[in-house]
Amino acid sequence: MVHALEKIHRLIKPGGCLIDIHPSGEPPSLEVQAGTRVTLAGWLHESDDYVEYGYADEALARVVESGLFRVERQGTFEFVMRADSLADLRAFLAEGWEDASIDDRAAASIEELMGGPEQDKEVLLREVVRIVRLRPVPVRQSGAAQASAGDQGRESETFEDDS
Repeated sequence: MVHALEKIHRLIKPGGCLIDIHPSGEPPSLEVQAGTRVTLAGWLHESDDYVEYGYADEALARVVESGLFRVERQGTFEFVMRADSLADLRAFLAEGWEDASIDDRAAASIEELMGGPEQDKEVLLREVVRIVRLRPVPVRQSGAAQASAGDQGRESETFEDDS
């Protein structure tokens, strides 16, 4: 992942930024909404325990620490997926989230809550997502490297070292 971020740093246009959006790595909650009432039914599980999101966080931290990017702004938001039934939610997961599963306890809780007398019911999958805006930090180049970049038609910035 760091290699990809290094390549992005080289390719990003002057004045451009990198927006990284990925799940936080916290298991998404499974809830049932009936009218205005929302009840927690359980948690979505992933067979790899969400490790790729931690890897993404580590890669971002490494390129910031190395000085390739600076964090301009960051935050989190909730992404909520709505389904009319547990079967619909499972069908959605089967299409694009193959390593996700709903354990028997959460499934039974969803079915019980969906079976209540209320009318407007739906299953919610609520996921916390991280968003970070990063600005590339121009890389200092030696005179030879600068000439080489110019020969390739790339614009480059020069910096005077005041030390």
